[in-house]
Amino acid sequence: MARNSLHDIKPTRRIPLKKDEVVVPVHTVRHIPPREIPFEPGEQKHSSRYGLWYLAAILVIGFFFSISFLFEHATVTITPKSLPVVFDSTDTFTAQKDSSASDTLVYTVMSLNGTESMKLPGTESKAQSSYATGTVILYNAFTTTPYKLVNNTRLSSPDGRIYHINSAVTIPGYTKANGVVVPGSIAVPVTAAIAGEAANLDTSDFTLPGFAGKPQFNKVYGRTKTPISGGLSGTVYTISQDAANAALGTLQAKLKASLIAKEKVQVPDGYIFYDGATIFKTDDSVQAPNSKEKDVPLALSGTLTVYLLKEDTLVSAIAQKMVSQYNNEPVTIPGLSNLTLLPSGSIDPQNDTSFTFSFSGSANIIWSIDSSMIKTLLVGKKKTDFQSILGTIVGVDRAELIVKPFWKRSFPEDSARIEVVVK
Repeated sequence: MARNSLHDIKPTRRIPLKKDEVVVPVHTVRHIPPREIPFEPGEQKHSSRYGLWYLAAILVIGFFFSISFLFEHATVTITPKSLPVVFDSTDTFTAQKDSSASDTLVYTVMSLNGTESMKLPGTESKAQSSYATGTVILYNAFTTTPYKLVNNTRLSSPDGRIYHINSAVTIPGYTKANGVVVPGSIAVPVTAAIAGEAANLDTSDFTLPGFAGKPQFNKVYGRTKTPISGGLSGTVYTISQDAANAALGTLQAKLKASLIAKEKVQVPDGYIFYDGATIFKTDDSVQAPNSKEKDVPLALSGTLTVYLLKEDTLVSAIAQKMVSQYNNEPVTIPGLSNLTLLPSGSIDPQNDTSFTFSFSGSANIIWSIDSSMIKTLLVGKKKTDFQSILGTIVGVDRAELIVKPFWKRSFPEDSARIEVVVK
């Protein structure tokens, strides 16, 4: 075998020397084969694997960041401006009857009639025969000239009960309005033809039997104006007039309370009822009637008239008087009807065109907040502009803001995602 030359020797890997190793020149160890070093793989690189994880994390964060915009929402909590006020007799107001003028406190008139009754044990009894009496309106649709009826002219109800007029009367002639006949009329007292309770009735129409078969039979007629009552026969019971008078106060109190309750139910929307703005009228005495029953019924009729104040005009009038530098901003006064109204003078529904009064009590004037307007002002605005925007609204006392997600630096572009809560 030929000897290997230096040129035939293949280079080997340079191996780092270990401790205590000596380098021997190659030409002196020509026949020593290269040292075999076991292959040890180097540390595996993980950069590509980590890059995938970083990318996935970024995508997930971006996904949730994008999704969060679907749930963006702003909640604005507002405490409106409020001012407590206390009224006294020096704070007077004047309302105008059914006025349509702007900046005017307005009132309207409402009346209600009623009857209250009660029973008292009869203190006396006696045999008695009495005739029912009442008032009937007579009509003349027969002639344009006045039509005369003599005293005791008979009237007949549909069921045949007969009554007489108590005096001669002249019924005015009829007129025409737009071609329609308007009968002349006159009220006349009547008395039943026979005694007893059978002649008592509440309402009825009447014909005149004396005109039967004549042209005027259906043209001259009557109709009750008041009930026809008081007819009695046989043993009747009664009470003393003093006992009847003693019951007057009780009947008046019950009747007034009843009418007030009915009036309050019928108050039109937008008006306020005050007990102090009422006038109540009844008869000055109660007649002691005769009765077929041992418990004698007493009845009292009366009228309640009330001045109803238009609420929005009252709120404005109070704010104008009680708030300095008030500039017609919209306000409310909760519990306004709980104030006590004190008229400055007597109430005369027949002649009054204005009404002066004062209040006693206390209330809070609260500024109204327009939620829609606030939403419009905030749409798309920066959170940093919140206080300056709300500061321009007169009725806002304090305002708090919560925006979700928390990193959002502006309000949603959609007003539906802005909630305004007024405390």
